Amino acid sequence: MQENNSQNANNVIKRLKSLLKVKTDIELSELLNIKPNTISTWKKRNSLDYETIISICELYELDLNALFLDKKPVTCATSQTPLISREVQFQYASGADRENLMEIVPKFSFPFLTSHNTLAFQVVSSNMYPVLVENSFVLCEESSLESIKDGQIALVVTNNKGIFLNRLEKSSFSEGHYSLRSENDFFTDITLLDQEIKECWVVRGVVSYDLNIDSRFQYVYDSFKKIDKFFKDKKSPI
Repeated sequence: MQENNSQNANNVIKRLKSLLKVKTDIELSELLNIKPNTISTWKKRNSLDYETIISICELYELDLNALFLDKKPVTCATSQTPLISREVQFQYASGADRENLMEIVPKFSFPFLTSHNTLAFQVVSSNMYPVLVENSFVLCEESSLESIKDGQIALVVTNNKGIFLNRLEKSSFSEGHYSLRSENDFFTDITLLDQEIKECWVVRGVVSYDLNIDSRFQYVYDSFKKIDKFFKDKKSPI
């Protein structure tokens, strides 16, 4: 029986690249961890390695109906994640004109973020090195103190102490106390009371800010370039 046109290898590969926001077979092969000529073979033979493709769909939580059957998801359009760079984090934490800030910061759609309430914060310290590198962006989904598992990397916004990015652990000795632990031994642990924390974001991923290094997240580079341009345009003489 002839294969349905929607499941034609070329069509599936084209939709997979669209869902993953990549443009070339080479970029797709890097994400799939296969040789570039493997994709060419799939196209010629009209065959697919379903196990490999489904694995990447599970990793990035892609809709299999959209990929294999070309069915549009019932949910609304893909949400745009605002990018909170180091230059605006003080303003974000203070809450000053938050609504206007969120309108002007650059935004990007990350296929592996499923929540509609997501933010990408730039890493401004080396306290989590080597797990998180300074200047990279952590991709976060809104959470709560109760939902964070002990030792999970989270970003917390406090009432008056700023933003912290650490491994979050609930104190077993003091009620309402949380320890913020670093990966870098040069940094000491921090203790916060639960009432000091006004926002909690769980880290779901990280993307590099280095535009000169090839990586699996190369497709977000153009968006990061827009960040640079945005803040260069915003700078004015004092």
